[in-house]
Amino acid sequence: MNSANKTDFEKELTLDNREVIYMDLDDEVTMVFERIRRSRGKQLILVIPVRAMLLQSLVSLKILRFKAENIGKQILIVTKDEAGRNLAAEAGLQAAEKVKLDGKNIAAKEIISAEEAVAKPVRKIQRKRLKIVEAFDSLKEKLEKLSRDEIPMGKFRPAASAKKLWGKISGTIEEEDDASDSSAIHLIVKNPSRKVLFGLLGVAATLLFFIVYIAVPTATIYITPRADPFSKVVNITLKTAAVANGPATAGAHVVASEFFDFDFSKEVRIGATGQIFEGTNTKGVITVFNRSNKEKFIVPSRFRSQDGIIFRSKKAVTIPAAVGSEPGSIHVEVEACQKDDASCDCINAPDTCKGEFVGARGNVGPSFFTMPAIPNLSPAMYWAESAEPMKGGTTKVKKFISKDDLDNVGENVKREVARLGKIELTTLIAQKNQLENRNLKLLDNAKTIEVVLVSLNVPSGLQDKFQEDFGVQVKARVRAVAYEDDDMRALLFDQLSLKVHPEKVLTKVKFENVAFRIDDAQLAQKYVKLSATIEGVEEYDVSEQNAAGARLVEKLRSRILGKPIAESEAYIRNLPEVNSAVISSWPFWAQNIPDLAENVRFKISR
Repeated sequence: MNSANKTDFEKELTLDNREVIYMDLDDEVTMVFERIRRSRGKQLILVIPVRAMLLQSLVSLKILRFKAENIGKQILIVTKDEAGRNLAAEAGLQAAEKVKLDGKNIAAKEIISAEEAVAKPVRKIQRKRLKIVEAFDSLKEKLEKLSRDEIPMGKFRPAASAKKLWGKISGTIEEEDDASDSSAIHLIVKNPSRKVLFGLLGVAATLLFFIVYIAVPTATIYITPRADPFSKVVNITLKTAAVANGPATAGAHVVASEFFDFDFSKEVRIGATGQIFEGTNTKGVITVFNRSNKEKFIVPSRFRSQDGIIFRSKKAVTIPAAVGSEPGSIHVEVEACQKDDASCDCINAPDTCKGEFVGARGNVGPSFFTMPAIPNLSPAMYWAESAEPMKGGTTKVKKFISKDDLDNVGENVKREVARLGKIELTTLIAQKNQLENRNLKLLDNAKTIEVVLVSLNVPSGLQDKFQEDFGVQVKARVRAVAYEDDDMRALLFDQLSLKVHPEKVLTKVKFENVAFRIDDAQLAQKYVKLSATIEGVEEYDVSEQNAAGARLVEKLRSRILGKPIAESEAYIRNLPEVNSAVISSWPFWAQNIPDLAENVRFKISR
């Protein structure tokens, strides 16, 4: 980025007030804002990887800008995700592919990119590996130097056996008198043994492994904070943008909205509800059983299948009594009936069963039947079974326009106009959003889609005509309201944040579950008052950057250092702030938590 086209953000950066925050792919807006809130700098650089969750939602970016401005933070987003940068700019945030920080207090430029943010942990590991390799190379160089240098022995002269043993290990050894002191000698080692050098390196590596991984045991405690759902009811007023920004609504929960008022004129088709059944009912034979020791007389009765279909017997029968453990039984012819009603007799009085038809649904396979007329005794004492499928049912219904259809035509037309009007409104709002770069959303409620019938023309002579439906010429006025969804979400997020417990953080907002209750709808006056119930999830903040979290971590360290791992896990899990805890220790066979506090690390797991 050239100095000529630096952003205002870069020009204001100083060494004291800027801070760089690295984001992960799955960080939600609530987690990002919490890190912003805890940061010390006023100008923040958010380094975000490509295809991060935060860069996929315009609403999330607008909420982030809204919340950051409220606490006096200025944000610059650095990412190589071009679509994400465009979305951030649309949300009112500054965005760049990379940034240079070259003020007078900074000696060298600092270029930050999303790829570097992702690669930062990898480079940290690589640097550690490089230090270990450098240590080995240094050791090897010193050993080789030692093998070439003279070893001052003073006046001590090693025994012949010692020189012989050293010669076998390291190569040729020669003695040379010290020029400054004739009584002193030097040992000179020539042609050192490679086996010895690599052997010493192997011993050094083993010793290093022992020190790092065995002599210094570590433990990492993965804590899942306890998460609790909660909700808040927010009273909101929907008004036009001009009214919403006026002094009369200052300080109120007002969401700018768009009110629609248009005329509707067309032919509406109303479905006929009158029906005449011209099909056939299912028939078959069932076996009725009697477990009592007395005969049972039954009049033409109802039998209910496992599918809830009612079958009726054609005549009264007497069921024989049981003989010993063998129940009495009798075969009975039955026919499927329309409904489970004692007054409905589809065999002897079909007119008593109007309105519901079984038809082909009665063609069931072998089934078990109970007797609804004696629920206390069936199926304990009396029941029926069919060995063969029920057959013969067909469905054929002839519709006609009933008197009820014509009497209720006004209400039916209103419902149909509201349905058709909603389709037109949805199309109109989609076009408006695209042309004006807005995010309007229709408030879909019976009280906020108003239909006023202006005229209704119903043709005469329709009653009892055999038709599937009939047309009605209607003129109506339709009123509705759509609200700015981004503003609504920002308001709900802000209000829900105010209810979060001081020792907790907001981790999720369930915008998809928002429930609206309409308290007052005056669509003609362009005014709607409603209450919105928003749900979220809050969890205890157990991070050490937070004061309450730091106290919890300090308490845990004081309680579990040197204690058995199983006992420590049980203790942590029983804390009210914790949902679950897992302790990973090294070496893997360690049974206790390390005694040193700096060897015990805490990580949040979700």
